[in-house]
Amino acid sequence: MERNVKEAIKVLRRLEPQNPDFVEIRFDLMKPRSDISEIRNATDRRLIATNRRKDQGGLFSGTEENRLATLMQAAEEAFDYVDVELNTYNLGQRVHGLKRHGANVIISYHNERSTPSQDALESVLEREKRVGADVCKIVGTARSYDDSLRCLVLLSKHARRSRLVCFSMGRMGIPSRLLSPLFGAYFTFASYGTGRETASGQIPIKKLRALYSELGSS
Repeated sequence: MERNVKEAIKVLRRLEPQNPDFVEIRFDLMKPRSDISEIRNATDRRLIATNRRKDQGGLFSGTEENRLATLMQAAEEAFDYVDVELNTYNLGQRVHGLKRHGANVIISYHNERSTPSQDALESVLEREKRVGADVCKIVGTARSYDDSLRCLVLLSKHARRSRLVCFSMGRMGIPSRLLSPLFGAYFTFASYGTGRETASGQIPIKKLRALYSELGSS
């Protein structure tokens, strides 16, 4: 989550030795730019474009139209994935437009207060699939380790049939961040270094890879 394209490109170059599967570019703090293409041209990694609203845990403070225009521009510039929130106004039309430009669409749900019940998680997943998600992302906040467990249960039930990302934020959500790929999650999130987290509970990529190595997983 850098403040300009130049800094984002610097981070991409620092990340190369870590061999990330995806890199999420958070546009929350960037002003609308005409040079998003420079980010795309700086790496062959699969890129995720995200511009998170404050009510979904992000820092974007501009108009909704400007926020969505940046995401559309990222799709036009061949970002592989674009993240758009489930409660976005006129979501179906937005999804159609992003896909028309060739992007895969991540439909995301974030709850900064709690992790929903099992039935509520199931409901969110169905809503995301119904609107045309290529990847369904469901993130809660853990108040107990049971919250992490609920995310893993959802993955064990549905990850074989859907590209699904599900975990809980916060200290007690760390087990779900770490273990979710072992339960079939399409991916999990890491920070690119200590102190550079974009959400609570993220593990630095170097440490996360070391933990997977100890677990015998690539």
